[in-house]
Amino acid sequence: MKFSQIAVGLAVTPFGASIDRWCVRFFGESPVSWVFAKSEGVDYNPPILLTTRGRKTGLERTVVLPHFIAHSHAPGCIAVIGSRGGMPQDPHWAQNLKAHPEASIWYARQEIPVDVECVEGSARDPLWKSITERSPVYLGYQKRAAKHREIPVFVLTAKDGTELTAPE
Repeated sequence: MKFSQIAVGLAVTPFGASIDRWCVRFFGESPVSWVFAKSEGVDYNPPILLTTRGRKTGLERTVVLPHFIAHSHAPGCIAVIGSRGGMPQDPHWAQNLKAHPEASIWYARQEIPVDVECVEGSARDPLWKSITERSPVYLGYQKRAAKHREIPVFVLTAKDGTELTAPE
């Protein structure tokens, strides 16, 4: 078993996820994302915290996610990917965003309310291409999920006009 599988296995537990969120909030780094990136041979991408409203409960839910530059879609925006490792269903946070396309992110040591757009069809293609060139692991996830769904790509735009960026 790869060390990354152990790290991700810990991260999906309530305790592991809370430790990872804490690290992102106070240090700006995710130990789980770092281990995963190194074991998969991709560049580490400092993550953001994404807080959504639960589609059933209405409660706030926060997850750690890598983010990607989305300037091909619109200047000053970032994108997040609802991969869930290629599982048949979208992750809960993605389902929440589809139901309530507003959220907030912890970015550059501040909380920023964002508008969310699920990018589909031909508008998704250049964004998906730029993301998978940087992180080819998503191509494998899409292949795994292909019979069930297209992996959603969400573009986040700061409501206050803050320019959002990500590693290129």
